[in-house]
Amino acid sequence: MPLNLPAPPAGVPDQVMSKLHTFADGRHFTTPALRNARKDQLALSTPHQVFTMGLDDVTSGGALDKARPAGWRFLINEGGRPIASAETMQNPDGTHEVTNTAEGPFVAATDSAVTAARDLPHLAADGYELRLLRIPALYIEALWLHATAADLLVPLAPSSIGKAGQPMPPAEFFADLSALASQVTRPA
Repeated sequence: MPLNLPAPPAGVPDQVMSKLHTFADGRHFTTPALRNARKDQLALSTPHQVFTMGLDDVTSGGALDKARPAGWRFLINEGGRPIASAETMQNPDGTHEVTNTAEGPFVAATDSAVTAARDLPHLAADGYELRLLRIPALYIEALWLHATAADLLVPLAPSSIGKAGQPMPPAEFFADLSALASQVTRPA
């Protein structure tokens, strides 16, 4: 089975594209790739839901059931090449708003990891849904390949636990995170 890209809520991709066009028209982009991009060549790809965990979630025995949905993320392509990402946040009333666009290492790492994930032998047996797990306190972002039978996590470069691009079972991922979190929370 293929890597499944989940369908974002209705209207969210259109809202993101509208915001991108508005920013492009007003020359409001501050990052080089978006500032120099041609508006008519911008497109969204690779929709995935973003989940977050705090440091306390990790130090209290982190597990994926502690991850909270935070919004949606899309890669922004220019001429078929990923140059940035755009994220939304869900408001309490269920609507979504575009919260940021970003360039940098996590954009390229996401694209590379998604490409590599499509070739994983695991995908032949189980269909995985693409998600992103973010743990800001530890500067960690990982693709979360979610399946009913088992999950895999793929740390994105740069990764403070190393192993960027390597699929890991959650137990191994959280063991590595616990070691890192203990260094962060250890009194000086």
